[in-house]
Amino acid sequence: MEMRVLWLLLFAGSMAQEDMDRNIFLFPKKSVDDYVVLKPMVTGPLHKLTVCLRSYTEVGNSALFTLGTPKSKVLNMFAIFQSHIPYSIPFYDSSIYINNTQVSITGKAKPLDWNHICVTWDSNTGVLQLWVNGKVSPRAVLQKGFSIDLQDGISLGQMQQYYYPEWDPNASFQGEITDVHMWNKVLPPKLIRQVLRNYIYTSGNVISWKSLHYTIIGDVIVQPKLY
Repeated sequence: MEMRVLWLLLFAGSMAQEDMDRNIFLFPKKSVDDYVVLKPMVTGPLHKLTVCLRSYTEVGNSALFTLGTPKSKVLNMFAIFQSHIPYSIPFYDSSIYINNTQVSITGKAKPLDWNHICVTWDSNTGVLQLWVNGKVSPRAVLQKGFSIDLQDGISLGQMQQYYYPEWDPNASFQGEITDVHMWNKVLPPKLIRQVLRNYIYTSGNVISWKSLHYTIIGDVIVQPKLY
């Protein structure tokens, strides 16, 4: 517990708060040294959630979003990882981790284009849904009854190894990430489609891209949106 508090204090002084609506995070290379830490506006435990973001990458295997840091004791409390299926473009697998247990869902997205992903989860039923560019995949069930702790913060571009509390070098993200939002509830389909369109009144109450508390670790660059 003391180490976690110390880690958060070390970065508190350099944490920025910014309206990122016109910006993206650029990850120039795959490296466990490069990521972005986000500070949630509310604390857990969470029994429901929705996470949405936009990404653009040429690299097949990439972690987009994870709850925690390299030293978090609970491995992959919640993480979103994408991997291209060989010879099956534009299909790819999205692996969603909760409490280091995963479910893989096949989605369809255009290569070399921005793709919008949303994940919803309800602990009461364990029901998990994946939305890619406004289209929903078949529902899955994962970790019914589990609660998610936000105290370690949120990291973009990395996820932990399956057996050890360090970033997985094979999962490091290279590319661009933007429009990251998180809610402590399951958004209905109508609101998810509004988030896809970046509707002006849709903004996460746990993480809001329009009022983002973040710290850049390593070589990650803020750049203006081009699309």
